Amino acid sequence: MNNYYKQNLNSQKLYQVYETKIPPIKQYLDAEIDFVKDSLSNTQRVLEIGAGYGRIMKELAPYCEFILGIDISKENVLFSKDYLKATKTLA
Repeated sequence: MNNYYKQNLNSQKLYQVYETKIPPIKQYLDAEIDFVKDSLSNTQRVLEIGAGYGRIMKELAPYCEFILGIDISKENVLFSKDYLKATKTLA
């Protein structure tokens, strides 16, 4: 049985997609994060559900007191541990 999530939405493929240099896509992804950043203060605690490999967590960590991400994919969680090493996050 094929697992669509594991084959097409795994952490390495998502990482490649989100590291795009295509201007309209990069602009959209940056705007998504900026929208949330503008609502945060350094005293808030954040929970990201479906955090994937931690792309958004990494960007938001400096703007909140604490951030925790969860994901159902063990592969994403394992990938996030390296990706978020130097960030004040808990994956």
